[in-house]
Amino acid sequence: MSYFYMILLTILFSFGGITIKTSGTAFSPFMLSFLRFFIGVVLLVIIALVRERKIAFHFTNKIILLGGIAKAVNYLLENYGVMEGFSFGNVIVWPVQAVVALTVSRFLFQEEVTKRSVAGALLCVIGIITVSLNGTPLSEIRGEQAWLLAVFVVSGIGAALFTVSQKMLIGKVGAVEANLSMFLIGSVITLVVLLLADKPVQPGMIPGVIGPITGPALFSTTLLGAITGIGFLLQAAALKKIPVFMVTVIQSSTVILSLVWAVLFFHEPVTRYIVAGTLIFFMGILMVNIKGRR
Repeated sequence: MSYFYMILLTILFSFGGITIKTSGTAFSPFMLSFLRFFIGVVLLVIIALVRERKIAFHFTNKIILLGGIAKAVNYLLENYGVMEGFSFGNVIVWPVQAVVALTVSRFLFQEEVTKRSVAGALLCVIGIITVSLNGTPLSEIRGEQAWLLAVFVVSGIGAALFTVSQKMLIGKVGAVEANLSMFLIGSVITLVVLLLADKPVQPGMIPGVIGPITGPALFSTTLLGAITGIGFLLQAAALKKIPVFMVTVIQSSTVILSLVWAVLFFHEPVTRYIVAGTLIFFMGILMVNIKGRR
């Protein structure tokens, strides 16, 4: 069941690119970060009231504080990097997240990390990078502003620390309460950044609103927030049975699925890099999950 949760999570997150692209016609990246958290909070409040008939927050819990801050940093920096023109964010974020999670799995949670697991995870990372670059020369990445690489590295660390926080809270705080508390912390942080960084386009306009709020943009933004709220509940459930590093590796396959949707819906060409990267990724998945002979 845990792997089913991760497959469903991966499918949900794979629509992130489409929804962000549509929402970006009306909202700035910082506004999107805030709305993603805020809508997720509203959804989790409804779930908490339906399931528990009460709402509980845990703002004094240090792990929850870490998770909320880490996820806010992840969203804000990744969106900022994309806003500044660096188009290869996922190439940096996903490998960094996987490496940090692999390290934490070994030393903090004492999860079994074999040579086969490391080799498989490395193949997954290589596959994701191959697909994400899609034949783009590395010289173009080096040509971008070098400091943006650091922005994406820190974003990947934030994403990994949020997942680690979820793992550490298992058995201590309910998944709904934990995510609700962390998302509310993230909402406050992103709101402060939004108000400080985004200026109204015209006098009287709301900061972060950069275009007309159309029906498709509003729908996509709402869907993005719902995906965030539901997706990380599924991730919390999967973490009960699956190692942290494996969760981040499987989550990385959203890049591949996003390209599948691009091919199906926008008729983008399937290049040899996409095919090769996908094959390498699934070879890595098999290495991690198939046990060797005793």
